[in-house]
Amino acid sequence: MFSLWRDKRLVMKQIILSIVLLFYIGFLGGDVKAQATLDQRMAELSKQISDGLTENQKQTIAVVEFVDLEGRVTNFGRFIAEELITRLYQTKKFKVIERQLLNKIVAEQKLSLAGMIDQTSAQKLGKLLGVDAIASGTVTDLGKSVRVNARLISTGTGEVFAVASAEIVKDDSVTVLMGAGETAPTGTSPGSSGNAPSYKGNAIASKDLGSLRVVLKSIMRVKVNDQFGRSVNGLRCSFEFISLETQRAIVVAMNAITPDRGFTQIGSYLRSTSVDENGGLWRLRNSEVAGMSIVGVGQQRWGVYYDPAQIVTVLSKRDDINSDITIMGNTEVPFIFGSMTEMSPGQNLTVTMTFAQDVNQTNSGAPPKAFQIAIEIVAGIAKTGSKKSYTLHNFTFNQISLRSGGS
Repeated sequence: MFSLWRDKRLVMKQIILSIVLLFYIGFLGGDVKAQATLDQRMAELSKQISDGLTENQKQTIAVVEFVDLEGRVTNFGRFIAEELITRLYQTKKFKVIERQLLNKIVAEQKLSLAGMIDQTSAQKLGKLLGVDAIASGTVTDLGKSVRVNARLISTGTGEVFAVASAEIVKDDSVTVLMGAGETAPTGTSPGSSGNAPSYKGNAIASKDLGSLRVVLKSIMRVKVNDQFGRSVNGLRCSFEFISLETQRAIVVAMNAITPDRGFTQIGSYLRSTSVDENGGLWRLRNSEVAGMSIVGVGQQRWGVYYDPAQIVTVLSKRDDINSDITIMGNTEVPFIFGSMTEMSPGQNLTVTMTFAQDVNQTNSGAPPKAFQIAIEIVAGIAKTGSKKSYTLHNFTFNQISLRSGGS
């Protein structure tokens, strides 16, 4: 009798374990299915849009950021736009306009892209960008899922000629994207009623300098060696430089100080510095820049150097004579050092700069947490032939805190 009871207990335990195992496998399978759903639904949405474009003989398209029902943009709305741009381009059937270029035109022309694009904005974008269709849409939170509705708008008539939709399971990745990077309704910015351009990505701060956008992405403390090999405190900043040009390439470079007298090479330091909250100076050596070229002025005549502020004039001179060298007596003397980094339309450039604290100003107090970062760069844009129009930019990021993005 006891043996029979024991056997029944063993059978029941095995049944319970099997049920738990099946539940666990089902849970994992559901999680994998949820993760795959986002990719699958984006593929379906892209195909619907592709079919609509093909059916209506549209070949060039711009995709704008998707908004929620109140006109706000989150990272999920940006993710949808980026995914559609990539997937439509990969079909090799359409010409797709880069999103940053679209945003630049929208900001400059003060166009409305909130929710349903109005007829005037659609037609104006068509003329400015040379596109014959615009994809826009909305994201609706349904609780356990997200509904994405897309509209294809003809830039010729301003009317919707096709639609697409997809319902996406709101797994962890979707939830995170929907809750991050929220901005005010399209066409506005916090504290402003205008349409000034602003960076919409993950950034500490950003500046627009004509055809160039500079984004400070991160800042952190590091240790670096100074010119004498001594270990000093460093401040490493990561920037993203974005070309806002739609047609022409631009060139960019950081500007160096004048070389020391008697030297025939570029200056060791750049005309870019950081000042901490205690008034301490942090300097930038040319060896501590990665991702961007450096230029510097040379000799104007024997023993006399150009002023670094004249870099625009000196670069133009190099374009005119197609050389870095000038003849002084019987000697070839460089009047400019270094080269420029070329950026194609819409290209992004990641640049790292590591500022070193001046050892003469190092103190034993608490490490500073707030900084002012001043950068000097020169940018050029093609004018005629090999000649370019150059501009010297001095810009500052004020009150940058390590708490904002550093460690």
